[in-house]
Amino acid sequence: MTFKILWELGEIYTAPLNLFLILLGIAYSNYTYGQFFSWRILLFTLTLLLIHIAVNIFNNYMDYQNAQDSTYQSQTNIVGREHLLLKTVRNYFLLFLGLSLVCGLLLAYYSDWYIILLGALGYSIGLGYSYGRKPINSLPIAEIVPAILSGFMIPMMSAYLTSFPTVTLDKDFLLNSFLAFFPMILCMFNNLLANNTCDLDEDIKNGRKTLVYYLGKQASVRLLQLVTATIFIWIAAAVLSKKEPWTLEAAEKHSQKNSGILQKKRISLFFVYFHNNKGNLPSISPYFPFLT
Repeated sequence: MTFKILWELGEIYTAPLNLFLILLGIAYSNYTYGQFFSWRILLFTLTLLLIHIAVNIFNNYMDYQNAQDSTYQSQTNIVGREHLLLKTVRNYFLLFLGLSLVCGLLLAYYSDWYIILLGALGYSIGLGYSYGRKPINSLPIAEIVPAILSGFMIPMMSAYLTSFPTVTLDKDFLLNSFLAFFPMILCMFNNLLANNTCDLDEDIKNGRKTLVYYLGKQASVRLLQLVTATIFIWIAAAVLSKKEPWTLEAAEKHSQKNSGILQKKRISLFFVYFHNNKGNLPSISPYFPFLT
């Protein structure tokens, strides 16, 4: 298999969207907790890229298998169009799935085991999107479920890993993150809604009954407009309530303030540790495990 075919089969060209979502989480962490970078983010980015490729290979594989329209199966789907062997496609999927699992386990080992639970949920939705008797992409939840996964879970995990171990994955963190990333959930919902509106005829031929199937194209377009307006209203309300910054300068001042508070806490904890351990300095290995 050539890289050009793998590029389309794994839809690698859409991976930069994941990077944007990761950067969004980093920005939130910087603004809220004064934490801008952690080496775990690099591992998370690699893991997410591998998951992205694995899931898209699997979805193209299953869409080919489940296709009811012969034209879609032979001309539109890359597996049929490029005459790819199903065994080869399956092996590439297993390769990227295995690599993503290894990176995910490493990420959980150097953070906490909540990452495994979140990863398992992500895998379930990603693979269930096109697998099973009733795959997600053939149901009315085909827009909202992936929107929550990508619009909320990715930036939330990015913010958590950037701030780890300063913050804990508790209900307050999850609620505040959800409110902050809610506009992004709506953006991803709109993206999927617009895509399924354009693909309605093709989806009907292949037995996929998404939300657009039940609403119709005209109502789906009106819903898209309504959600778009909601996004701007939500962002304006967040700014006016001082939950989000008005300008980049305001965000920088806020993050510096939070960073200063956290730094004072760290210095205090250091002196407590130093006093209790009679002058023995703590090891840096828990913070930089790759140096051990």
